[in-house]
Amino acid sequence: MSKRRDSITSQRFKAALNGSSDRAENRGFRMVYGRMAAYEQQKLGLRAYHDKRWVLPDGIHTEPIAFQTT
Repeated sequence: MSKRRDSITSQRFKAALNGSSDRAENRGFRMVYGRMAAYEQQKLGLRAYHDKRWVLPDGIHTEPIAFQTT
């Protein structure tokens, strides 16, 4: 996300914590077939999901996921 275009407000942050889906736009340049091209990409902005920790039943505290090695 571009810092200049997408500012995180307290309303957006609270809405994401309550389960709202926040979208953000990413713009930039990349090389395509040897030519410079501009692109726009829609991405998830803020969300309450954390994929490396378990959220405990109180909905606030977390603990790390124990990975098993074989």
